Amino acid sequence: MAASRLELNLVRLLSRCEAMAAEKRDPDEWRLEKYVGALEDMLQALKVHASKPASEVINEYTWKVDFLKGMLQAEKLTTSSEKALANQFLAPGRVPTTARERVPATKTVHLQSRARYTSEMRSELLGTDSAEPEMDVRKRTPCHTH
Repeated sequence: MAASRLELNLVRLLSRCEAMAAEKRDPDEWRLEKYVGALEDMLQALKVHASKPASEVINEYTWKVDFLKGMLQAEKLTTSSEKALANQFLAPGRVPTTARERVPATKTVHLQSRARYTSEMRSELLGTDSAEPEMDVRKRTPCHTH
């Protein structure tokens, strides 16, 4: 059965949201949150649509939208350890959103955000700030005594 216009629009927006989630965003970026809200509305409309897709397909869409919502909530937490913990409980989608994806985009986003939070935690624990140059034993300037 051919996908309805609503389902096609949902898949397009879902794919766009997954791409936006994969990018490092400005903390003031509001579009992704609004888009995920629109995805929720579209998903609810699709569930009651006359030519709705199979329940497995709807479950997968729901899974991915819930993942994006959870990821946005995790980003709002204050410490990187809280973010990392919240990220562990997120479940990415199991199937690719578009035919061009080999690995589900939500899985990629999940791995990227986990790596980012781990890096933030490491910086917090070791007291390194990416803005200041790192002084390591190997990076010291040689002492010239003649």
